[in-house]
Amino acid sequence: MKKFLFVLRSIGLTAVGVVIAIVVTSLLHEFFSLFLGPLPMTDLAAADWGGRSDIMSQYMLENPSAVYTMLVAHAFGAGFAVYWSARTAQVPSWRTHKGIKPFTGVIVLVALWVYGDLQNDLINVPIGIFWTSIDVVSTLLVSLLAFLLAGGFRKHEGPARVTNDEDVYRG
Repeated sequence: MKKFLFVLRSIGLTAVGVVIAIVVTSLLHEFFSLFLGPLPMTDLAAADWGGRSDIMSQYMLENPSAVYTMLVAHAFGAGFAVYWSARTAQVPSWRTHKGIKPFTGVIVLVALWVYGDLQNDLINVPIGIFWTSIDVVSTLLVSLLAFLLAGGFRKHEGPARVTNDEDVYRG
């Protein structure tokens, strides 16, 4: 039963991380939309891929900063989720050698987010290969920075790490 609950906790933490990424990205998109023209969502939904590509090319010509705001929203959405995931992950117990390593949930979150970026940027709202690759790279870099700021690597390193029973203060 403990193994099942442990796996369920891991899946739950990843799901909450994805929700955090979606909420942060949506809020940033809404904030940036105050400064941009409206995205023609009805036209995008009704068009085929070539039509969506033409619509997005025209939109990006009319709103040159739209792609930059998209890069910020996608990168920081993933960054907040990675930061949260690394901060809430438990260091493996010295007694049972169980626990969620900080990078496990982060890898799953970033993989899901990059897949979503590729799906969105190449198919749903096509912005081109160049901007899609910049979006993916910026998402990966901000996620790595968030992981480092959250102390993801430090949780398993250094002299404060408990490795055996004798290192535990019994007071």
